Amino acid sequence: MPPHLLTVTLCVTFLLLAGCDTGDKPVAQSRYAQGTVLAAQTSADGRFTLVASGPSPVQVWQQHQPRPLYQWYQGESTEDILLLAISPDSRSAATASEHTVAVWSLQNGQNLGFYQLEHSLRALALANDGNSLLLGYHHGEVEYIDLQSGRRLLFMGHRLEGENSRINSVDLSANGRYALTASQNGQVLLWQTRDAAILSRWQHENSISLVRLDAEGRFAFSADAQGVGELHRLPSGERVSRLQGPYRGQTFISARLDPANNRLLTGSTSRRLELWQLDDGTPLQSWQVGLHTWLRPASAMVYDVAFSDKQHIYSVSSSGLGETWALDQREQSHE
Repeated sequence: MPPHLLTVTLCVTFLLLAGCDTGDKPVAQSRYAQGTVLAAQTSADGRFTLVASGPSPVQVWQQHQPRPLYQWYQGESTEDILLLAISPDSRSAATASEHTVAVWSLQNGQNLGFYQLEHSLRALALANDGNSLLLGYHHGEVEYIDLQSGRRLLFMGHRLEGENSRINSVDLSANGRYALTASQNGQVLLWQTRDAAILSRWQHENSISLVRLDAEGRFAFSADAQGVGELHRLPSGERVSRLQGPYRGQTFISARLDPANNRLLTGSTSRRLELWQLDDGTPLQSWQVGLHTWLRPASAMVYDVAFSDKQHIYSVSSSGLGETWALDQREQSHE
């Protein structure tokens, strides 16, 4: 083989083995764990980050600080912490294992409530000030709890729609009035937490991996296990745009909507962090998050994303890294 062809072949092989890690580098990076992280969540501006690496404690990090702000213990439970949620106003948070949920204040770190569950939990969301909680269960039901009054509402809309109704993802509006829920059979429902009335619905061809509302409750993002994402206008449910993950095996697992600036930020299973134009699904910019240097296979899931400010975005991944990235100046000019 000619030497120049051998060089090209070796370069291509190296890129394949490295996962094509050729994107921009982060402008700041924090390591929150030395091993693989089971769950992580960040606030809307990236100021607070929750990290769970197994059973209690959950570590709460504040941006630019060298040590955790709080360490939260899930009662006497020895189950792994698998689900985390932060309220849209960044004032409260929830941590959950398969059978327990705890609600916390991000202002002082105090526990606001602890709940033992009768059914296996699959998804979790929290409203502003920790006033209400949304729980999605393995058996297809969703429970809404008003933590101020104690009122509980059991939503069975997914179970009434047929088989494979396991709840995969949920989200709750900032004021707690509207719930967005999705099931294994690809169905997405928007409903009122006051009376369980369904306002709109749409269907994906495959199992749902993620649903998210924007802060104002005007748009919803839903994504399925085959890497297809859709943006819908609310409350009508009209589809606005459709995203197709550009890489085989990529599944969206986190998203942050910014309708005011016509932007959507997503994180996926294949290290991908991507910025999209919200109204037509045009890709604008992409990055690859960092890896452990010693873990194999060399990959990472982007657990959550945030718009830090007008110049930066933030990601937290299964590799235990919180990373800040610079936005392309050309994209900022569209704001």
